[in-house]
Amino acid sequence: MEQVVIVDPDEADAGTWSAILRAHRTQEFSDHVFVVEGDGPEIDALRALPGVRIPAQLDPVAAARLSAIEKLMIHAWSEREKASRTVRPGHGLNWGHKGFQNP
Repeated sequence: MEQVVIVDPDEADAGTWSAILRAHRTQEFSDHVFVVEGDGPEIDALRALPGVRIPAQLDPVAAARLSAIEKLMIHAWSEREKASRTVRPGHGLNWGHKGFQNP
């Protein structure tokens, strides 16, 4: 499972940064916005740390502090996640398979 996490430097403590540095980060959008990968309990533990938010938890003030690049990357990651849950007709079938509708 992957999750975007945003670390608020004003709220994060040394334990938060230590946990983030130990986490399996698959992408780093900036020095405080990351995509982390782990199982459910690992992600939940990170989300419970002081100063850690996910995009859905950002209030307007916190969202306004993000750079344009950070906002763009978070939006792109969210769109990719939505697309991965979309059922596509013929997904996994060979283009030569009977009944396959090519794109």
